[in-house]
Amino acid sequence: MKKEIFKYPDTNSSRANIEYLNRKFRDQKIAIIGMGGTGGYILDQVAKTPVKEIHIFDADYFQLHNAFRAPGAISAAMLDLPGGLKKVDYYYGEYSRMHNGIITHDEFVSESNTNLFREFDYVFISVDKNKTRHLLSQTFSSMGISFIDVGLGVNMLEDNLIGTLRVTTVTKSKQDHIGNRIGSEEFDENDYSTNIQIADLNALNAMLAVIKWKKLSGFYQDLKKEHNTLYFINTSKLLNEDYPI
Repeated sequence: MKKEIFKYPDTNSSRANIEYLNRKFRDQKIAIIGMGGTGGYILDQVAKTPVKEIHIFDADYFQLHNAFRAPGAISAAMLDLPGGLKKVDYYYGEYSRMHNGIITHDEFVSESNTNLFREFDYVFISVDKNKTRHLLSQTFSSMGISFIDVGLGVNMLEDNLIGTLRVTTVTKSKQDHIGNRIGSEEFDENDYSTNIQIADLNALNAMLAVIKWKKLSGFYQDLKKEHNTLYFINTSKLLNEDYPI
């Protein structure tokens, strides 16, 4: 007997009469690398689709500051568990209540285990180290793996925060742009590395990435087929770049 994707019926899709569109996600295997703020919101959205499997990768612990930029609200008791709580275990506990395909990987992704990702239809990269991001993007591109990389840069200007959100997509039809979009250098002036409790930016970055994935899957119409999107916080400008020839 085939295992149901959801623990309970998806009446939202039936009420909206979009069940036939949701079938486009079936049989997809998705990976999310990095379960920090943005990765958590990506999972929140992907878990509400009938994809076959969602693999989450992270070896970090869920700490107090993570609670202020993660979806939902963790209990104080869970933060005080003896030995700590791994991020993948926390998110599995939350989203396996709804989706039967959550699979955890208590490990960081590096050059040594990138072969694991050949089996995935799409990979979301949500990491905070540019060196790791650059390594994964170059490796996945050479392997022909479709992925979406998210980035967020925030700086202090006088008494305000300014910054940019980035969503870079790589597919088999468009790979020649990542050298200009995903660098390997770390930038000390980015205040995001220390002032990370900005849940709204994490969420928006994740939503832009998920919408792009849904376009690639044929759920949403995609007229521009852009492979790089920038959102500028202080001007609310959304800039699309890098189109396939």
